[in-house]
Amino acid sequence: MRVLHVISGLDPQNGGPTVALVGLAAAQKSIGLDVTILATWKIPDGLPVAEQLRKQGVNVIHIGPATGKLSRHPELATKTAAAVAQADIVHIHGLFEEVQHQAARAAQKQKVPYIITPHGMLSPWNMNRSKWGKRLYMLWRLRRNLDRAAAIHYTSDVERDLVAPLKIQAPPLVQGLGLDLSEFRELPARGNFRAAYPQLGDRPIVLFLGRIDYKKGLDVLIPAFAAAKLGDAMLVIVGPNRDGYEPAVRKMVADCGANDRVLFTGMLEGRRRIEAYVDADLFALTSHQENFGITVIEAMASGLPVLISDQVNIHKQITEATAGEVIPVSVSATTSALEKWMSDENLRLQAGQRGRQFALARFDWMNIARQWITHYSRYTNL
Repeated sequence: MRVLHVISGLDPQNGGPTVALVGLAAAQKSIGLDVTILATWKIPDGLPVAEQLRKQGVNVIHIGPATGKLSRHPELATKTAAAVAQADIVHIHGLFEEVQHQAARAAQKQKVPYIITPHGMLSPWNMNRSKWGKRLYMLWRLRRNLDRAAAIHYTSDVERDLVAPLKIQAPPLVQGLGLDLSEFRELPARGNFRAAYPQLGDRPIVLFLGRIDYKKGLDVLIPAFAAAKLGDAMLVIVGPNRDGYEPAVRKMVADCGANDRVLFTGMLEGRRRIEAYVDADLFALTSHQENFGITVIEAMASGLPVLISDQVNIHKQITEATAGEVIPVSVSATTSALEKWMSDENLRLQAGQRGRQFALARFDWMNIARQWITHYSRYTNL
């Protein structure tokens, strides 16, 4: 089966959609699918990812440099149409750039079935950000592309239910995301991350890992951390300043009088990010909206208990696994939960063990890639 994935960029700083696609494409290739990724690029940060995928046998068509808000390129329509012509099914990731529209339009013209994964972009929270521009885009071209899809892929029942009021005509398909478990079966020894940042010493660590973006809820986590009675604990913020939000976050830290208790590391990749999970005591993600939460399951796979908001769409699985705690998006609730979890080592240890077992059993990309063969076959008759 020939699968064409389409996305607006392979820069890992883009966060969840790129991370999810890279993991899925590599797993699909390893189980025997013929996988191609067509992606645009604006900055060269995604080029090493493309080369890594090619080494794994994934064909990558990289078009750029793209320009403008929609990431346009003069060769995009032609190259997209040619790639669609070689595919049995097209899997489109994201919504609001030119490449997704060109792929949907080419698939419609050539009668190739296509699936759209919105990656949370249709949730009410996201649709209300830049609301009028997104509504106009929906009327202009997006509604038709959504309605004519073979299916809309949601990563959780929660996401599907949140999008239901839009009354999209294409049927829903619910399938979770996963992890490359080869990264997590043998965890690094404790202490490597602390050794790289000597100021941490043996102080307890609350870890945030993700893009430094408003929706991640740092405006909740930082004042809660500053207010909580946590002794000499450190809040470690790991992630890229992708959209220029980091200065505002640093100001929050200063305004809370917590400069000496917060460490910014920038983005960590590969083994280095897993070392951060292993050395931390608690993972915290108090997002205003989170479509899935790959970093949550990475933390669980590393044996780290998780504290997440009820706006992270996999919160039901966290409750099921008893791998941590789900709380409202509230400074007071976060303060109380931080004090509870950071004061009880045994509670953290048991939740971390349960979470690791749950993540390794439920979120293996290889198993999920096999499930995608069944999904694709439903629409291709192959």
